Amino acid sequence: MLPVPRWWLERSRAERFDITLRWPLYALTGGELLLAVLITVGQRDVHIAGAVLFLAVVAAHTTANLFLLRAAISRYLTGTPVAGRLIAVPAALTLAGLLAADLAFPRFGWGGGEAELHIPISIVLIGGLTFALTPMLRWLPLLAVIIAGAAVAGVWSLQLDPAIAFVSWAVFIVFTCRVSVWTLSLGWEIDRSRAVSAQLAIAEERLRFARDLHDTLGHNLSLVAVQSELAAALATRGDEKAAEQMLGIRQIAHDSLREMRAVVSGYRTTDLASELAGAQSVLRSAGVDCRVIGDGSNLPPATQAALGWVVREATTNVIRHSNATICKIELDLSPDLTVLRMENDGVRASAETGGTGIAGLRERLGSLGGTLTVGSTPGHFILVVQLPATP
Repeated sequence: MLPVPRWWLERSRAERFDITLRWPLYALTGGELLLAVLITVGQRDVHIAGAVLFLAVVAAHTTANLFLLRAAISRYLTGTPVAGRLIAVPAALTLAGLLAADLAFPRFGWGGGEAELHIPISIVLIGGLTFALTPMLRWLPLLAVIIAGAAVAGVWSLQLDPAIAFVSWAVFIVFTCRVSVWTLSLGWEIDRSRAVSAQLAIAEERLRFARDLHDTLGHNLSLVAVQSELAAALATRGDEKAAEQMLGIRQIAHDSLREMRAVVSGYRTTDLASELAGAQSVLRSAGVDCRVIGDGSNLPPATQAALGWVVREATTNVIRHSNATICKIELDLSPDLTVLRMENDGVRASAETGGTGIAGLRERLGSLGGTLTVGSTPGHFILVVQLPATP
């Protein structure tokens, strides 16, 4: 088994796919010179000087067509314009090749000659130019080029056979080239889509991490701030409970570190019962009478996790954005729907402001088929979450 070249292994899949489709097209264009040599060698009656000139012109024609084909493929893939000289030079060389063939082959002849010679020479010169132009032209202009090439082949020989043969060959080879270039564009489009999907996945993961970080630190830092104020107030009065509050702050710090590690690892889950108990404890420490109605311990883990994040974020918002004295958290469980309702009596700022908390919760709930609505009545803020019983 032959070893795989290193230059091939160092290329991406898209680049390998590009090579396997692009270079056969280049090889087909380069075969124009080989066909011209075979035509020359196969003739019994040849003018040597004319044949040398003919092969030289065909060599230049092949080179010009390679540059034109490369530019035409780039235009098809990227929209890069093709310089006018890249079209003018091979077009002029096509005419020069026909004149050189007239000098090289007595049986070719302007306005006559043998169709068996006119057909391959027309395919080499006119067909080679048509093939190179294929990727850069739309179907109607391309059809016009084929018809024009057939007309030139017919007029030069004053015979119908070369024109018909040229059209048959041109339709086949042009279709092949067009399909190859179209497939090549699909390959690059798939590669770009894969790159965009990777970027979106990275962006989504960053958003998820930012959301988890916000939910975790926002809640815990708010709790630290509340309990620190309480501890300071107790310490000022000489109350022994200040030490208890400081120990609580230390525990929160340890919990925050643990949760932060879990967020980084991506494996943290939220237990609804723990979050409800924690919310009740935090709100009471902040001077808010909190009442919890309902038990969600039998809910599916995904539902508990989502509702736990809602309780955590909403509790943080109560502390940050309200002057509440009373808060009620109510769970309503039915066979088809789970409803969480949180209400407090101290609206101070709009629930739709203050960062990404509500938006992040809506994203979480939306992935489970749930909804989150917020609203207010005079003096009361209400948050309602609805989740299917089986998310």
